[in-house]
Amino acid sequence: MTVERVFLLYDDAAMLHKIVAESGQWGVHMQTLGSMDECLSVARSEPVELVCALRFQADSVFLYVNRLRADFPAAGIIILRGENVAGLERGHLLLVGADACFDASALPVEVVASIQALRRRGRALRQSLQAAVTSMPEAHAAATVQQDWDLHENGWRLQTPRGHSIMLTRGERRIMLVLFAACPETVERDRLFATDSGRELPARSVDVLISRLKRKLASVGEELPIRSVRGEGYAFVGKVQSGGMEQARLCLQDEV
Repeated sequence: MTVERVFLLYDDAAMLHKIVAESGQWGVHMQTLGSMDECLSVARSEPVELVCALRFQADSVFLYVNRLRADFPAAGIIILRGENVAGLERGHLLLVGADACFDASALPVEVVASIQALRRRGRALRQSLQAAVTSMPEAHAAATVQQDWDLHENGWRLQTPRGHSIMLTRGERRIMLVLFAACPETVERDRLFATDSGRELPARSVDVLISRLKRKLASVGEELPIRSVRGEGYAFVGKVQSGGMEQARLCLQDEV
């Protein structure tokens, strides 16, 4: 699993050209690619510092995001739109897996800064995974001592009972906050997300996010104990630290 790879999905070549021209000054190097197959091939073989830029059509952006998330669960994905992006559309792009979305009003330096921020998150995730691997012999020696699931860093980092530490995207964080706060009760799907305008997101968006989060945990050998309750919603059935439940409730109150 690559933890520092960043992808740029763009639909306006002129906008990308401006960003590429300035990004080199900040140590960010990009390569434009002609197809999804080429993009995946380069992403698997080239150094993670290289940013892969792939052009999309309006009706393919969600498919592209899902494909990249499936192959690179911890990568950073940035959307560049030549036209203005409405708040609802931006929210849907973020919820299905994008980490940031910029339109023509954005400055190139903003995009570069977002890339650098994603790289920092990736390095932190890699360090946490390496630390977990290093401590595995001790963990096996004390296999009978199990911790509970917990949230740290204001809900942005999920701690597993086996010591793995997973950084969450905005959408993943929201799901874990709601489920932790209600654990072990079942939460209706339409309570997991609400847009700024008050309209609920399609159920499919929530399902995609939970599926992606389970794959992310599976990549480090963990099973995320989120269960689907037919006709009702989702429930977190793992054992949660009392402090994690309280932090989840406080974070949700702050958002309100």
